Formats: sequence, structure tokens, C-alpha cells
Amino acid sequence: MLLAETGQGLLLGSWTVTAIVRLLVAAGLGSMVGLEREQHGRSAGLRTHLLVSLGAAMAMIVSLHFGQVYRHEAGAIQVDPARVAYGVMAGIGFLGAGAIIQYGAGVRGLTTAASLWCAAAIGLGAGFGMFLISLVATCIVLFALAGLDFVDHLIPTKITRKITIYAPDCSDGAIQRYRELLTGGGAKVVNIDYSRDYENNRAVITYRVSGRGRHVESAAGALRKGAPEVTQISVE
Repeated sequence: MLLAETGQGLLLGSWTVTAIVRLLVAAGLGSMVGLEREQHGRSAGLRTHLLVSLGAAMAMIVSLHFGQVYRHEAGAIQVDPARVAYGVMAGIGFLGAGAIIQYGAGVRGLTTAASLWCAAAIGLGAGFGMFLISLVATCIVLFALAGLDFVDHLIPTKITRKITIYAPDCSDGAIQRYRELLTGGGAKVVNIDYSRDYENNRAVITYRVSGRGRHVESAAGALRKGAPEVTQISVE
């Protein structure tokens, strides 16, 4: 009875208006992050981030509402809104894990998973009424996603690739000469593996190399140019 009376009183009260505003703010801020992901063609885009932020805000609002309803009840269970935040941030990890996929030798989706996690935190903040802080957090997330995109192209990042060549000879001299061509192109040879394809009468030599992206490409080009007897080169 008390819950019904309280709910009826809050239906037209200031709390309902405040809750609606918080939901709209959370949805709007989550949409801003999701729009950036949508433009990059990510599976977790506009709608996903909007729903994550909105759901987190709704969870926080419901928790606060329970606290207001039962705070004057003798013997009532004490509701801690912080526990809702813990549960939301832990549960969003399952959704973020679904955005992470194995792609070749690397992993894709880590940034989208992190943006989903941040969208949940932004939703919790908006649901608690921390509008300015939530807005600042949204701006920082957008700066990290879009503003720092050009920095990735400026930072010298080392990559590891597997260069497989098909040649008529797999003698020690040939393997060493191919290695020198790769190192001369700027790549560092980490490992060498080779086998003999007797059916096609050719050798399969695999070099695992590391270095900057342009150096790996340059090394593959130097190998093609310096070893014309090589019938095929693949870079993975």
C-alpha cells in the first residue's frame, strides 16, 4: 500500500520529471559515443551505446527510487545505490567481450568494448544527476576515439608478420641469403622454419619477422627484388 501511494505521488512529482531528464541525458550522451563507432562501421554502434547508457541510467534511477521509498520504513532493507553501479559495470563486461574478436594475428574490438564500458559509466553518472561530469566524460571519450585517431599513425609501432616464400632451393646458403635480404630491408628475423614440398618440387621457407609496418613491407619488397627465383611470397 505504501509503495502504491508513494508511486502515485511520484508519478506527477518532481522526481518523475528529474528521472525523465536523466534518462534523456544518458541516452543523448551514449548516442554521441555510439555515433562515432557507427561511422567507423563497428557492430556496436549508435543503438548499442544508447541502450547501454540508458539501461545503466535506469538501473541507477530505480536504485535511488527504492532508497527514497523505503528510507523511512522500520526494518526495511537498506538499498545501496553503489551496489547497482558495481553490478552494472561488472555485467557490461559480458557485452564488451562479445565485441572482441580474433582477427588474424591480432585482436579487434577492444576499443569498442572499452567505449561500451565507458558508456555504462556515463549512464550511471547521468542517472545519478551528475550531468556536467557525465558530459565532460563523454567529451573525453569522443576525443580518445576520434581526436587521437591520427596519433596512431604517428606513433612508431612494431608489428610481427609471417613471411612465407616458395623457392626451388632450401639450402643453408639460400636460407641465409633470403634472411639477409629481409634484414637489409629493415625487418628483424625472429624465427625461421622450412620444409620441402616434394610433390611440387619446391621449398617452403617461413620467416617470422618484426619491425615497423613500413619496414616489414620494405623487407618483403627487397626479397622480391633480390630473389627472382622465388616463385611466391605471402605476408600474413
